Amino acid sequence: MVALGLLLFVLAGSAAVWRRSAGIARARTLRELAARQSQLRAERATLEASVRLAAARARVGSVAEDRLGMRVPSDTQLVLVARTAAPAVR
Repeated sequence: MVALGLLLFVLAGSAAVWRRSAGIARARTLRELAARQSQLRAERATLEASVRLAAARARVGSVAEDRLGMRVPSDTQLVLVARTAAPAVR
C-alpha cells in the first residue's frame, strides 16, 4: 500500500511539473509572438508612411516632370470634350 501511495504521489508530482513546464513554454512562445507582432505593426506603419509619401501629389508631379518629361498643360492646350449620354441598356 505504501509503495502504491508513493507511486501515486510521484505521478501526481510529475504531472504537475510537466504541466507547469508546458505552461512556461507556451508563455515564452506568446511573449515572442507578441514581440514579433509589435515589430510587424511598426514596420507596417513605416511602410504606410512611405506609401503616403510616394503617392503625394507633389511627389508624383515632380517624378512625372523629371522622369517622364511631363508638365502641366497651359490653358490653350486644354480641349474639353462634352460627354454624351450613354444608350440605355435593356
